[in-house]
Amino acid sequence: MAVSSSADPARAAACFHCGARCPPRAAWVDVVDGASRAFCCAGCLAVAQTIDGAGLDAYYRNRATHAAPRAEREDAVALRACGAAEAGGLVRTLDDGGREVALLIDGMTCGACVVLLERWIAKQPGVAEVRVNYATRRARLVYDAAKTSLATIAGATAAIGYRAYPYDPARRETLARRESRALFARMAIAWLAMMQVMMFAIPAYLSDDGVAPEQRALLEWASLALTLPAVLYSAMPFFRGALRDLRAARVGMDVPIALALAAAFAASAASTFGAGGPVYYDSVTMFIALVLTARYLELSARQRGADAIEALARALPDVAQKLRAWPADGGTETVASATLVPGDLVRVMPGAAVPADGDVVDGRSLVEEAVLTGESRPRERRPGDAVLAGSVNREGALVVRVRAAGNATRVAAVARLADRAAGARPRLAAVADRMAGLFVAGLLVLAAITAAAWIVVDPPRALAVTFAVLVVSCPCAFSLATPAALTVAAGSLARHGVVLARADAIEALSQATHVVLDKTGTLTDGAFRLLDATPRAGLAREDALALAAALEAASEHPVARAICAAAAAGAADGPPRVATDVRAHPGQGLEGTIAGARWRIGRPAYVAALAGANASASDVATHAWPGATLVALGDANGIAATFACADAPRADAAALVARLRTLDIVPVLLSGDRGTTVSAVGTALGIADARGDLSPDDKRAAIAALQAQGAIVAMMGDGINDAPALAQAHVSLALASGAPLAQWKADVVVLAPALCVVADAFALARRTLAVIRRNLRWAAAYNAVAIPAAALGFVSPALAAVGMSVSSLVVVAGALLLRRFAWTSSSS
Repeated sequence: MAVSSSADPARAAACFHCGARCPPRAAWVDVVDGASRAFCCAGCLAVAQTIDGAGLDAYYRNRATHAAPRAEREDAVALRACGAAEAGGLVRTLDDGGREVALLIDGMTCGACVVLLERWIAKQPGVAEVRVNYATRRARLVYDAAKTSLATIAGATAAIGYRAYPYDPARRETLARRESRALFARMAIAWLAMMQVMMFAIPAYLSDDGVAPEQRALLEWASLALTLPAVLYSAMPFFRGALRDLRAARVGMDVPIALALAAAFAASAASTFGAGGPVYYDSVTMFIALVLTARYLELSARQRGADAIEALARALPDVAQKLRAWPADGGTETVASATLVPGDLVRVMPGAAVPADGDVVDGRSLVEEAVLTGESRPRERRPGDAVLAGSVNREGALVVRVRAAGNATRVAAVARLADRAAGARPRLAAVADRMAGLFVAGLLVLAAITAAAWIVVDPPRALAVTFAVLVVSCPCAFSLATPAALTVAAGSLARHGVVLARADAIEALSQATHVVLDKTGTLTDGAFRLLDATPRAGLAREDALALAAALEAASEHPVARAICAAAAAGAADGPPRVATDVRAHPGQGLEGTIAGARWRIGRPAYVAALAGANASASDVATHAWPGATLVALGDANGIAATFACADAPRADAAALVARLRTLDIVPVLLSGDRGTTVSAVGTALGIADARGDLSPDDKRAAIAALQAQGAIVAMMGDGINDAPALAQAHVSLALASGAPLAQWKADVVVLAPALCVVADAFALARRTLAVIRRNLRWAAAYNAVAIPAAALGFVSPALAAVGMSVSSLVVVAGALLLRRFAWTSSSS
């Protein structure tokens, strides 16, 4: 296709395919038909590559170059972007054949927009499920491609005043900046108008004799001129939102605001034009300025709270440096990270993010995994070590062999879990939304009754009192009380390596009275370690380990691996010991020849029998590791050494149990391991109720028994063999080290390496619910006092504007206090 390109396509303002404005520093730049082209999103890039590869040059050659001007309507851009998303493979196909996509919603102004969008989109043919998150502006959509298309759904969304784009982090950041700048500009103009209009209103307030009619008229005309920009520009979102709600046959929070502004301004303008009566320009401008200020602060708080959740989506780099023929050739080529396949080799330079899950094959460096685990301290990675997509290489260059890329990476799986939780509305948020809707409807009825009553009692004051009633009420406080707190809490959890996979997880965590803990892989590392080695007199510890490792070299038993690892760590100088003619005796141990002598390792009785004797208490050294597996080493002279190996508790397991107790949460240890081992671990950690020899169904039954006694149970396990127990619990947690994310069924995924973060999650959940309850109580108490006072004429319009804004700000400030939660795991 012969299409001329600009001098610098990478900085082009318009997308080569659809003509939409490209986000700043767009990464979607590729060579199409021999020239570098810029694209607004990955979908347009994929479509352009498909068209070019198919030889369909006529499309670009024949299209009108003026058909996609930079000022093109945003809803048309959104429609084309949705079409490009389907063509570009950004829509996932589910197991049942349905299509799933994450959308970015532009135009939302309050929590009521969520209800309107979900109800409207759910009515569209072919839509199976839709969940909208007000904090992140994201929607999770599931639809039947045989009945509808994504572009059709986007068109239906545009019909009620919103725009839906296929989600990508760059577009989200662009829209967030645009929304913030636009709201700030409206707020600034409203404040300027308010200050000037208040200056003109002061003479009337301070003068005892009043203002001369000709001077008052001049001041009113000046106030009208200054109020017009505030009403026609700054307040326009209120009018658009109210009109959108009325078209959808529902009452949102913008309706009473728009009614109050329209009535007060119309009456004031009529008075200025000669109808007579009071003017309310000062109250109108003050109300607009204060409400916009509250919304701007709420927007800032919401964006900060969502940033931590969205960081997962931004973690995976767009491109990777793929090695062509390493090690023979060190040359690289730049490819999209999503196109990598298992087995590919990539070079990760210092300061760059790892593009895929893989294993280091060359180089040593420190790698930071803060985006996944919340742990900011880099960890050393050397050949053979695993690295995760999204982690950042801090020092030397690494060569990594890809194991999983794109949607198969761990960070992508975590992002999907977080998106699933963000797309669902928590029960508390749904209740708050219903309360706000009923509140607005009741407010409008009360305002009508108030107006009718004051028309009879004191007609000149009817408008002012009705205006005060509409303004002083605060439905926004009811709607913001829950989502603001939940968003801030979810962001704080994500920053510390705790990802919510279910919307109601915070509420369930806050109510937990018991925490059921698995042992292997949860409270322990899941790998045996040598805890103690006791050689007989005259035999050095290193020599005993070397002899044992020689016999165990070919064994895959966990105890054998632990002894070999300990021997390698403390190996002495000199040639290694080699065992020959090694024979295994199932259930007993191993026997082989080392330097011409026969040696055995295994059960003490089996080893002692080599010397023609029975193992006695004096032969087997005592140790301080109850529940550990005891292994003996011996020759024809008897037992030469004993080794104690166990899957020992993690370093911070005891701290986790102690922290749970301070929260009045009862820890319970349920494991399938031997009862004696489980009892020993429970004693070491201070867990009174520790039970072993349990099958997965036994664990489920034990949790059910606790629930029958009234306990609210949280279960923490590895997510696979504990699946019945995880499903039975009120809320379930899985550790990242336990199993692949694709198999997790937990409500909460703990990525952080420190176990104490789990106890902090319970504490933060309780704090969050306390803040929500306090916010709701404040909103209810404020409205219970303010609305009757306004209806009785005790609240002026200006004071009503101040009260309404302060009420919203108190709710947002209360939610922001959650950011100051002290994480004990951060200092551990």
